[in-house]
Amino acid sequence: MSVLITGVGAVAEEPRPGGGGVPWFDPAAHLGRRGWKYLTPATRYLLAAGNEALGRRHDDPPLTGAGSERFGVVTGTQYAIARVHRRMDATLAAEGVRGISPAEVPGFSMNTPGSQLAITTGARAFSVTLTNPVTAGLEAVQFAVAALRAGRADVVVAAAADQAPEDHGGSGEYDAAAAVVLSTRGRAPGTAGAGRPLAAVTGTLSRFLAPGPAGDPDPAALGASAAGIAALARARDAVRPGTRDAVRLVVGAPPAATSLAIAVRDAVTEALSRTGSTVRDAGTAVRRARHCAASGLLELVALARSGSSGPALLISVSESGHLTAIRIDDAVGPEFT
Repeated sequence: MSVLITGVGAVAEEPRPGGGGVPWFDPAAHLGRRGWKYLTPATRYLLAAGNEALGRRHDDPPLTGAGSERFGVVTGTQYAIARVHRRMDATLAAEGVRGISPAEVPGFSMNTPGSQLAITTGARAFSVTLTNPVTAGLEAVQFAVAALRAGRADVVVAAAADQAPEDHGGSGEYDAAAAVVLSTRGRAPGTAGAGRPLAAVTGTLSRFLAPGPAGDPDPAALGASAAGIAALARARDAVRPGTRDAVRLVVGAPPAATSLAIAVRDAVTEALSRTGSTVRDAGTAVRRARHCAASGLLELVALARSGSSGPALLISVSESGHLTAIRIDDAVGPEFT
């Protein structure tokens, strides 16, 4: 069963020469003048991206009734509350519990950004937070697809948000949030989104690449994972015979995982060739996951917005050996147009 992307949204900090003197994100521009003062930065980013994907304003009333009961949110993050924890720890050490503001306490939970998005939009089917490094953004899409196919919801917002820790500034990590609205029935009641589906998610896969004795990925695990990812392309070809196109392969990883990501890219390219598929622009460099767990979802948003991009495989790889792959296709059946 194909799952449709019916809306996308994103906000992302980008490198600026000299650092720039103006904050990259203006909460008032995205969220209005009120209601966000005590929310953490990552929560604000997530609300902005989620609202854009749903085509709603921040002050729009939440969904209610049956639609609310069939509407879910799943959020991936890596560092959303890292700065909150560090600040609270320093305050407790210096001033004790009296130094902690009651308004700040809810930000202590990793679930806060996703829960706030669910409350604001009226999602009552479920609100889930995933926390694997780097891969959590694409894992949110995988979770959403599984929930939709199992009938647990009719619409799911799969999102990711991160605020890079202060001590990571020198490593080139930046803040961001991204969101996609997923449905098996086209545009959902109570949401704006796109006039027609932007793309179809046709397959997902997550694996763990255990290191071998020399520290490289175990060859058997790498080969099996690559074969599984290549099978995502074969499954789509079986649904739409005669439409086998060159696959765009996008692999993202932090600098520490570059060698692993290259090994994954090469193994997947080889596995695809054995099935008769080709990779568009084979040998391209691995994309740097500059936006932590939101990186993979930002790539997905960019592909969905690009329109006629053809089939694509998006893969996020972490230094610890986790990988998540998402297959998308812009060929949406006439029943959804």
